Amino acid sequence: MKKFIKIMTGFMNRMAQDHVSAFAAQAAFFILMSFVPFLMLLLPLVTYVSITKDMVVEILLQIMPDAGDFRSFLFSIIQEVYDKSTAIVPISAVFTLWSAGKGLQGLTNGVNAIYHVKETRNYVVTRIRSALYTLIFILAVISSLILLVFGNSIQKLLTKYIPTLAKVTAYVIGMRTAVSLVVLALIFLMIYKFLPNRKTSFRSQIPGAVVSAVAWSLFSLGFSVYLDYYDGFSNMYGSLTTIILVLLWLYFCMYIVLIGAEINAYFEERLRRLHQMASELIRSEYQGLLKGIRENDTEEKKMTDKETTEKKEL
Repeated sequence: MKKFIKIMTGFMNRMAQDHVSAFAAQAAFFILMSFVPFLMLLLPLVTYVSITKDMVVEILLQIMPDAGDFRSFLFSIIQEVYDKSTAIVPISAVFTLWSAGKGLQGLTNGVNAIYHVKETRNYVVTRIRSALYTLIFILAVISSLILLVFGNSIQKLLTKYIPTLAKVTAYVIGMRTAVSLVVLALIFLMIYKFLPNRKTSFRSQIPGAVVSAVAWSLFSLGFSVYLDYYDGFSNMYGSLTTIILVLLWLYFCMYIVLIGAEINAYFEERLRRLHQMASELIRSEYQGLLKGIRENDTEEKKMTDKETTEKKEL
């Protein structure tokens, strides 16, 4: 128990030193600012696959609290973007993608601080990378929407032509909640792997990604239940309630993502220390063994020389 308390105390101290709460607030703000540009890119693309506004709201609510305020907030923004962004010319798309990437750039600052690395990459290159990751995320959302809308049709085709694969597809479609959890974990894994300015393995980032995915889902569910039974925010903030709730939800979600990075960084450091201690112990034992062998060889040589001398004297 004392060891667990010591580990948790060290973990909390490291979180305070890395200013996790400040970076979570920064990332939440920039992601909220990037949300409309993100939808301006996403919605013109999804219209080509016969997907309605309600379907877009449903897929986004897979990772957001399914509460009335959030649903109406999403629907109003999506309705506005649907009405105004029937087409995006290439130049506008580039600038919109650049703006949408600002949210990931804020998250990059946080994970760099947690992993104790300085940003040495070119600013333009990092912004282009953030925009590229945003585009990948958009494609992932579109793929999820296609699975949601055309899942049954895909299953029928597979049943007709590839019956074995159809069973797997039916299982996946029937477990959308579990699939969304896996998708979240994969997204966090990519964040921890590629956003910070350092090289690391996928395997070392799995613990934080899994913890963050589970915590994100549980928090969103709990936040949704809380909003259904408590309306104190509307009495306090009035017409600003929805924006405040979205910011609050985003802040805690970014906090969860950064805690996942902190878990990876903290235990990586502890494992590195244990590995270093083990290496030093093995090295010292090896050196002691070599020293003992040399001393034994020296003693044997002395004994041999002594015996040789005595024989000569006789």
